[in-house]
Amino acid sequence: MRLVVGTNFDDKLIDELKKYPVRYIFGSKTKTLTGHGRASFVLPQVDDERLKEHIQIAHDAGIKFLYTMNTATLNGKEYSQKFLESLKKEIDNLVNLGVDGFIVGMPFLVHFIKNEYPDLEISISSFSRVYNIREFEEYVNMGADTIILHEDDNRNFSLLNSLSKFRNKVDIELILNNSCLWGCPYRRTHDIISSVTSQSDSEVNVWFEYPILFCATDVRNDLANIIRMRWIRPEDLRHYEELGIDRFKIASRNKKTDWIVRAVKAYSQGRYEGNLLDIVSYPQGRAVPAVMKKINGPNDYDVLTQVYVDNTKFPPNWLSYFKYNSCETRSCEECRYCDIIAEKVITVQGKPMSEISLPKIKPPIELIPRFSKDASNEGSKDH
Repeated sequence: MRLVVGTNFDDKLIDELKKYPVRYIFGSKTKTLTGHGRASFVLPQVDDERLKEHIQIAHDAGIKFLYTMNTATLNGKEYSQKFLESLKKEIDNLVNLGVDGFIVGMPFLVHFIKNEYPDLEISISSFSRVYNIREFEEYVNMGADTIILHEDDNRNFSLLNSLSKFRNKVDIELILNNSCLWGCPYRRTHDIISSVTSQSDSEVNVWFEYPILFCATDVRNDLANIIRMRWIRPEDLRHYEELGIDRFKIASRNKKTDWIVRAVKAYSQGRYEGNLLDIVSYPQGRAVPAVMKKINGPNDYDVLTQVYVDNTKFPPNWLSYFKYNSCETRSCEECRYCDIIAEKVITVQGKPMSEISLPKIKPPIELIPRFSKDASNEGSKDH
């Protein structure tokens, strides 16, 4: 097992991570020239000195550092010679600070970095949305060292099997603990908002990403959506290791150290006896209720803070169902498998799903302007 863990730039985190099979940490400055995969307001402030110190501590622990340059858009700036010169200086500086490689989401950046530094490690971000073998092959041919599949692929065992033949050419990395909706219609909007708000020259000034509100509404209206999410339980890692996949990412760079260590420990040990949501990102139930309180919004989302997913109650081979059934071609309403699992493992304030009846709600889109810093000087660190 090789774990790739998002860092919060707490040096004490490194002392804990070196106890486990962590081979890489990843992160970035808060705002950057290119932007990256997390909105700037949820990340710690980091300058060159802090970055260099943290990288050195990681190196001393035998852990490499990957810098996230995984923006979903450059807003056309790659057509500017001035921007390309700035990008070259940015990469040169980061290499001098000690980064071992980059995580990128655009083919342009793959080519640019490989032309300048052919020996640097390049990981293809999940923001690239690699969903089929042809896309995968294209990134292999570009010279990628690692391809991080989007979590939507985690239960597509037909695809994972087909990609196993590339193991000698490129590393396959799976994300363990994201809680994005299965088939999320908001994902591309969310990617772009994260990318734009983390660019140093951006005029977009917000303190909360509204697609999370839409996502939370879908979860609130159907708690079985939690089971449909493509997280991977610690106990289910064996299904992927049997395919020869042993590199796994823990999304965590906006989390506190104790939270990160708990998740790393659980996945390293291959078990967790508690609420699965304690090691899964779950902004739907953490960020959204807190944001609603901050702006005196509706309390409809408070119920999401009371959800308990008992990780000990999953049937031992529950994941095998996905090896023989295609979620890509079958409607959830027709299938209902995740609904059955939800009945077994989810409770709300101790009550089973069968006793929970919540009226359907719509996302309060009229609140979106209040997520701008122009409307409020307050920010949210809860997700």
